[in-house]
Amino acid sequence: MAIARAMFSRASGCTAILATCLVPGVWAQSVISAHSGVIHYVEGDVSVDGSPVHPKFAEFPDVKAGQVVATAEGRAEILLTPGVFLRMAENSSVRMLSNALADTRLEVVSGSALVEVGELLEHNAISFESSGVHMDLAKKGLFRIDAAPAVLRVYEGQARVSSESENVIARKGHQIDLNSPKLADSRFDAKETDAFYRWSARRAEYVAAANVVSARVTSNSDYSSSFSNNPGAWSWNPYFGMFTFLPANGVYWSPFGSPFYSPAMVWTAYVPRSLPATLGYSAPLGLTSSAASFNRGVATTGGTLGGGGANTAGVALPGPRSSASRGH
Repeated sequence: MAIARAMFSRASGCTAILATCLVPGVWAQSVISAHSGVIHYVEGDVSVDGSPVHPKFAEFPDVKAGQVVATAEGRAEILLTPGVFLRMAENSSVRMLSNALADTRLEVVSGSALVEVGELLEHNAISFESSGVHMDLAKKGLFRIDAAPAVLRVYEGQARVSSESENVIARKGHQIDLNSPKLADSRFDAKETDAFYRWSARRAEYVAAANVVSARVTSNSDYSSSFSNNPGAWSWNPYFGMFTFLPANGVYWSPFGSPFYSPAMVWTAYVPRSLPATLGYSAPLGLTSSAASFNRGVATTGGTLGGGGANTAGVALPGPRSSASRGH
């Protein structure tokens, strides 16, 4: 099922795109939190139950219960419960056991997966399985699950790990050997990363860039008051051509270092400036930031679905915190 359809044609000019984006209703109508399993972004060869994913602009396939998402020479980003990102490395496969928000369960069948948990709502639950071991991701954090050898690594947060005979709590900086009868716990160096980790960090940065604009527009709309009384949600950003995460309150800092602002908090961090006069708009959209612009990243990703649009308005957008520069 397509979650969001194009609000404008690919052939539309920059002026038409920005006109669409400045209409608050476009944004307010495009918030999703109905289920887990939206394939948000793919690079290279990605399939669902053996059928290749052929993305179309602003249409995002669902992964239904029982289906398997597989990557060959490709990578994928999947949205789970609001604020939870699943990113898959090359030559990996993940089976969706349940896509209900109250009971989202997946099995890492092969390869590697990184799970970023930005928010866990009261009635939502996230868990994974691998090699017959069950893992509840009970707190915000960053987790990596490898199928062969079967290992859980905790970069941030903690997880409850259980087998038929053992139950352990995996904490930050620790890894659990899922093939060990006693679920052996050992430390690992979280500063040692690889290309997949660094790609995930870039994806977090891009999605956070879209968050800033979404939070700004949402805070100016009638939707803002109702949103602030509800939990965070996935929000469609037509300007970037992707979904982003909007916390209901405060600021969520990704473990990779990128900030996600709630509609109320975004104004404390950014000062508006007007769009270029040549576009025919004076409404504030530009954002001041000391970080590099989003545009330099999107131009080189080569991916599809949730890949973002060109930063034609010259908007300076946030990059990662200097204290979380590992993996870049």
